[in-house]
Amino acid sequence: MTVFISRSLSAQSPLAAWAEAGGHNLLAHSLIDFRPVPFSPPGQADWWFFYSSRAVEFALLQGIPAVKLAAMGPGTAKTLQKLAGRVDFVGAGKPEEVAEAFGERARGQQVFFPRARQSRKTVQTLLDDQIRVLDDICYNNIAVPQQTPILAEVYIFTSPLNVSAYVDHQALTAGAGVIAIGPSTAAALTDRGVNCLVAASPDEEAVVSVLRALP
Repeated sequence: MTVFISRSLSAQSPLAAWAEAGGHNLLAHSLIDFRPVPFSPPGQADWWFFYSSRAVEFALLQGIPAVKLAAMGPGTAKTLQKLAGRVDFVGAGKPEEVAEAFGERARGQQVFFPRARQSRKTVQTLLDDQIRVLDDICYNNIAVPQQTPILAEVYIFTSPLNVSAYVDHQALTAGAGVIAIGPSTAAALTDRGVNCLVAASPDEEAVVSVLRALP
C-alpha cells in the first residue's frame, strides 16, 4: 500500500524500515515551510524548554546555553541529545502530562520557551502560575497548501498545520486510513470531520504499531 507522512524521514527511520520490509510505497515530506527568526535569548534562565526538534535546531544556532534543557517528547529529546549533548527533562509528548511532570521539576524557576510563531504554547500556558515564563519566537512555520492530491491508502499527519495544508485544499482518498501524531493533530482532523486513529506516543515506533494493526 501507499502511505503518506507529513514529514521528512531520517535514514534510520523506523517507519521507512517498516515500509521497506513490507514492500510498501512511502511518501514522506512536510507541508510546512520552516525559516529561522532572529530572537533574543534571556540573560538569565534556569531552563530552556523545547516543543519540537525544529525549535532545538533554530534556537541552538546561537549556541548551547549553560542551563537545564527540557524536551516536550522523545523525538525532541533525541535532537537535543544530538546537538547539545544532553537533555535534563524528557516529557511524554501529551501537553497536560508534560506540564504536570515538568511543573514538579521547575516550580518557581525561570523557563525560556524558544518556539514557533504558530505554537499553541500549551505547556507554558498550563504552567503560567507555577513558573516564570520567558518566551520568544525562534522560527516561523507556514503551511504550504498542497496543490495536487496525494493518492494514498493511509495518511499520517504530524501536526495541525500539516492537516490544514492538506485537508483544507485537497481531498483524502476515499476509504483511506488516517493516523494522527499527538492530540492537537487529532483535534485538527476531528474539527474537519476526519476520523482518525491516534498514535499512543509521538514517535514513529508508535505509528508503526498502528499500521501493523490495520486490517
